[in-house]
Amino acid sequence: MNIPFEDAQAPETTPRPRPKRQQRALDILVVEDESIIAKDIELIVSDLGHRVVGPARTHEEALSLALKTRPAVVVADVKLADGSSGIVAVDEMLKTIDASVIFVTAVPQWLQTGELEPVLVIPKPYSVHDVKAAIARATTRRAQSMETIMATKSAVSRLTRKQ
Repeated sequence: MNIPFEDAQAPETTPRPRPKRQQRALDILVVEDESIIAKDIELIVSDLGHRVVGPARTHEEALSLALKTRPAVVVADVKLADGSSGIVAVDEMLKTIDASVIFVTAVPQWLQTGELEPVLVIPKPYSVHDVKAAIARATTRRAQSMETIMATKSAVSRLTRKQ
């Protein structure tokens, strides 16, 4: 059997591009008292391949879920259904767990301390793109590093004292 010379050459050895590395799924706690907004955020988080914990509507529910599931990211509203502060709830959570924080609020000026914060803030009304970008940022290795987590805890503590 005769094989033409060009067909007998070694297979192509050019390196193939590596497939994009999949980010591992993380648990993300949603703390939001408005059910439509909570459901919307849940769908966005799920669409990104992460697991949704919650939603929690009150301070007590948020703390209970956080202690039970130890999420990597907390997405929280500033005002909760029981009239409590989402900032205070997150501050209490961060005394026990290590998590990145995203606040979703209609009053983003409440979260300004005049310092560079490692806490992400999404103003309401928000776009799907804004939520996806914040979650993508909060789930990076840098955001999940102990240095950033400690800075986040400090920032949320400052926000709590500011209230």
